[in-house]
Amino acid sequence: MQLIHLLGFPISLILAVAFVFVIFLLHKIDAFKKVTGVLSSQMTAVVLLGVFAVILMVEGTFGMPLHKSVAFLVLVLLLMLSLGLVTLRGFRKYSAVFTLSHLGLFLVLFGGFFGAPDYMEARMMLRYDTPEHVAFKSNGEFVALPFEVTLEDFKADYYDDGKSPKQYTSTLSVDGVKRSTSVNHPCSVKGYTLYQEDYDWETGDYSVIMVVRDNWIPVVYLGMILLALSAVFEMKKTWKSRATLPVIIVLAVVFTILSLARINLGTLMPALRSLWFFPHIIIYMLAYSVLAVAVALGIMSFFKERTYDVSCKLLQTGSALLLAGMLCGSVWAKAAWGDYWAWDPKENWAAATWLLTLLGSHIPNRGRHKVTVIAAIIVSFMAIQMTWYGVNYLPSSSMSMHTYNK
Repeated sequence: MQLIHLLGFPISLILAVAFVFVIFLLHKIDAFKKVTGVLSSQMTAVVLLGVFAVILMVEGTFGMPLHKSVAFLVLVLLLMLSLGLVTLRGFRKYSAVFTLSHLGLFLVLFGGFFGAPDYMEARMMLRYDTPEHVAFKSNGEFVALPFEVTLEDFKADYYDDGKSPKQYTSTLSVDGVKRSTSVNHPCSVKGYTLYQEDYDWETGDYSVIMVVRDNWIPVVYLGMILLALSAVFEMKKTWKSRATLPVIIVLAVVFTILSLARINLGTLMPALRSLWFFPHIIIYMLAYSVLAVAVALGIMSFFKERTYDVSCKLLQTGSALLLAGMLCGSVWAKAAWGDYWAWDPKENWAAATWLLTLLGSHIPNRGRHKVTVIAAIIVSFMAIQMTWYGVNYLPSSSMSMHTYNK
């Protein structure tokens, strides 16, 4: 923890600039051509995607915090280095979709990695008419805030049954200015964001407000925007097989009904009452459907060769949809819980599934690689099943914020 604090601003910014400088140096100097050739090769991409997918699946299954290990951090640096070099090369050689996707992922990882030391999360237990200007981190360390907060009112809204919570709202006075924060609707004050996290369930005497400062979030959001654009362009480019479209839509409707059947829509918990709820689910159900058809056509290609190309294109479309679904979930999580990525078991499996589809897309889809590509499509679809409902039965399920059916 002390090392993390030491790497905070301005050291974090200096290290980030130095890292970008190293990427440009490797790209420009001819003496490093062999190194850059290896780092930006298709084989390196396949290996890194496979390694990260395995790590995420292991952590998503057993709840082991592998993302906190030194080895994982080194792998992230290596992946960013590879993405940076590929992006620089892509400006001249490859399509806009290629460049946007690689640059977008680079920025998300870049902002999350170098911004981690500057990320601050603490909590305030506010009581009525008692001003507070100090928040406490999980380790007991206190943070002096540049503003004073007073709880003026707290309200818990319930559904008609009188038991199921619908929304929690705290009315605050921040330096004398009236503000409010509720689940999915935080408020921002002087570079900090205040989230409604908890309250006194017995007497309602206090409200717990989470205070977050995330100065690097604009970099991450810029990366997400670029990734979203690349996903849209990818879907537009590959969504041309009209013969499969009716099957995909029917499957998407079925999967959506099955998914929503597991959630009581009449008494949605506050965290689920978000504009991102239905887009997030519908996009994922489309991805499930696309990959289901891709699997079927991939297997059929052993008997009818012409279905193989369609299967490969659907893999790319499914990958783009998975990415779009994850981005929706990340923005939603940021609004609800203060962070766009919590290393939750379901999140880990979702990311692993997306990485597996990327792995399949990075493998040459001709000649002797055909069986490998089809295997990647099948494994990706199996990983989706774990993401969809299998996570609920894994050892890590007790740690998940997404097991709403329990």
